[in-house]
Amino acid sequence: MAPYPTNSVCLSQSCIQTSSTIFSRFSPNFQNIDPCTNFEELVCGGLKENNVIAPWESSFGEPTILNDANYILMKNILETPSNRSWGSPLDDNNFEKLVDGYNACMNETAISERGVEPLVTLLGNITESFSISAEEYERPKSFGADDHKSFAQTYLWAVQNSIFPFLVLNPYLDPNYPETFIPAVIPAGPQFSSVLYTDEELRTQYETMVTQVFTNLLPTNETRAAAKNLAHGLLELEEKIVSTVPVFGGVLDLVKIQAFDDVAQSAPEFDLSAVFKAISPSPINRTSYPFPEYAPVLSEILANSTKPAIQAYFLWQTILKYRTAVDGPEIQPLTEFMNEVNGKDPASAVERWRTCMAEADKKMGWLLSKPYVEIRYTDAIQNTLEEMTTRIQNKLANNIGQIEWMTDKVKEIAKQKVEAISRNLGYPKASPNLDDAQSLSDYYASFEISASYFDNTVSYGKWASKMNGALMGSKMQEGAWPQDTNSALTINAFYYPQDNSITIIAGILQQMVLDPNVPAYMNYGALGTVIGHEFTHSLDASGRQFDSKGAFENWWDEESEKGFAERSQCLIKQYSADNVTFSDGSQAPVNGTQTLSENIADTGGINTAWDAWQDKRREDPASDFDLPGLADKFTHEQLFYISSAQFFCEKRTDDTLSQQLAGDVHSPSAVRIKSMMENSKGFREAFNCPVKEPTCVIY
Repeated sequence: MAPYPTNSVCLSQSCIQTSSTIFSRFSPNFQNIDPCTNFEELVCGGLKENNVIAPWESSFGEPTILNDANYILMKNILETPSNRSWGSPLDDNNFEKLVDGYNACMNETAISERGVEPLVTLLGNITESFSISAEEYERPKSFGADDHKSFAQTYLWAVQNSIFPFLVLNPYLDPNYPETFIPAVIPAGPQFSSVLYTDEELRTQYETMVTQVFTNLLPTNETRAAAKNLAHGLLELEEKIVSTVPVFGGVLDLVKIQAFDDVAQSAPEFDLSAVFKAISPSPINRTSYPFPEYAPVLSEILANSTKPAIQAYFLWQTILKYRTAVDGPEIQPLTEFMNEVNGKDPASAVERWRTCMAEADKKMGWLLSKPYVEIRYTDAIQNTLEEMTTRIQNKLANNIGQIEWMTDKVKEIAKQKVEAISRNLGYPKASPNLDDAQSLSDYYASFEISASYFDNTVSYGKWASKMNGALMGSKMQEGAWPQDTNSALTINAFYYPQDNSITIIAGILQQMVLDPNVPAYMNYGALGTVIGHEFTHSLDASGRQFDSKGAFENWWDEESEKGFAERSQCLIKQYSADNVTFSDGSQAPVNGTQTLSENIADTGGINTAWDAWQDKRREDPASDFDLPGLADKFTHEQLFYISSAQFFCEKRTDDTLSQQLAGDVHSPSAVRIKSMMENSKGFREAFNCPVKEPTCVIY
């Protein structure tokens, strides 16, 4: 780490940039705003006033800023000719594979010249495996037992291309034996929300668009001639599914285990025995089956649907999967419709390099991560991160002893669990090991990259299916990161209950979140709150139901359960009493039950980070120096909370704000900031605010 500044006010580049950014996010009128009543406007008003949401985005905030910085850095690296070596010849080969994939995506001329032909050809696999005669299109027959074989074959083809009509198959750690992956069989609904089917005008618009796309893309004369009827049948089938499909609630749904044979028998149309035999090299005996009651419902829906409608469903799922890999007027109606339902300008288009960087991040994330971490993940960042993570983990564990509503027995188990949390920091050292060129090469060996963007997209789907299938029935490799993580550029941190681990990804470790050259109160305010948040998830409404090894187990006694429930109700009432305001001045309430676990983690995270910082400043007082322009306006304690709050500053479109209220487990940013500060004793003391009653604190 760089030495602390010798002057009382730090005038380094990092300190000047940090002060400038803080001021730029303040409300222009910040000195006249009461922090006790409107802290979010004080610290975020400038960010919201001085920035616009890009046409291809639905929000703007710290994640947007950090992601842009990462992508611009990697764009310059991938697009700038250089003789630089990334290490060994194999490292350079890995980098060349990455560049080839990125360039194939960037070659819009080649993509345009090829048009939609490759997608039309791909759709032919469906019309061949689940074939329907011209007569059947005119006089549709119901789906019956005689159709199960062709249905199962088509479903298997889809799964092998990472398409999941009706049922999603993914590997998860066994909740009872968390060292082993088992498949989860989860119902899948249509891509669009139920509003699309209940709003008559929107439904008509959707059906018209599907008819156009089917007419343009379907692979045979018979299917194109039947496009209108196929679109109508598709919507009827989607409407049945969307009105009955259960909503996947997360990790607690995955603890419902059934013998694989029972699961296979409950869904005979899919022939899951043959599917898993084809995709997984390991025998499958146990399955996570969250919604067994849905199997007969789905069977009835299929039995009461026509064969053309089911074929249309397969076709449509495939079109949605590959729509961005082709170009041409034939696909434009779908592109415009997708923009519109996502709250964007129908004609908006993302800059091509952004699309291709996102594609590289998704499909070749660890290849992209190798040069990124070499440049950005410095020793100073790693050392600071490790120190902060250790300090915050220890603080949460020690604070458990002060909890009054927990019994001593449960306190001891909770403390042991927090102490046992493993930490994945920066980037993975296994499966793949980014420090080992051979490991990285082997990981992507079966992912073939060519000059064709569409072919690469298909290749990725097949590769991803093989990777997921290989996990099912296998042991988790020591040191491997959770399987949903695929890039060190990701702006995220998370807790994984089945593994009792937290993951802090290198991509988030940028200035205003973590900078070894700025005062500790800035780092503990921003990143410290994030780290504390993730550790607290181990004891939230769902995380607390897993033990120190990640097994689903009830280790809570009745008295502690009661105490947790009472304090949870306090948070639920607090957040449910808050409203968010839309651009027209109308308001809508937050769902405190839906957001409970995140609210628990927010409150516990900021309070634990504060406590850890108090320890840090006592042990290392030189780490708390002044920032230019701020020392005469705010104390270090106040800047801790300013740093924390500004991480959450955000502006959203009305549509995405409505969607967040309807289904997101996170509270809207303004409510998060307000409630975190209300529940923080340190904040009240720093700004001399009156105590809010009740104050809702669990950890």
